[in-house]
Amino acid sequence: MTVDQVAADVELLTRKLMTENPERPISADDTFVDLGLDSLKLVDLLGAAEVHFDIEVPDEEVGNFVRVRDLTDFVLGAK
Repeated sequence: MTVDQVAADVELLTRKLMTENPERPISADDTFVDLGLDSLKLVDLLGAAEVHFDIEVPDEEVGNFVRVRDLTDFVLGAK
């Protein structure tokens, strides 16, 4: 998968969990908090990413996902 493909898929997964302004543009530097995802939704997002990309996110890594770019970079590194 290319960086653009992973970024597009991460954006799609994120958008599915956005309850506030789901049409808002998403950039790689947006924080999940800025996008309206609380800690529970972030856990849901990481679970969805695990299934979608067939990866595993270690529990100790969860706190490292602040920006959209963080998840995209993690997925690329896990592949």
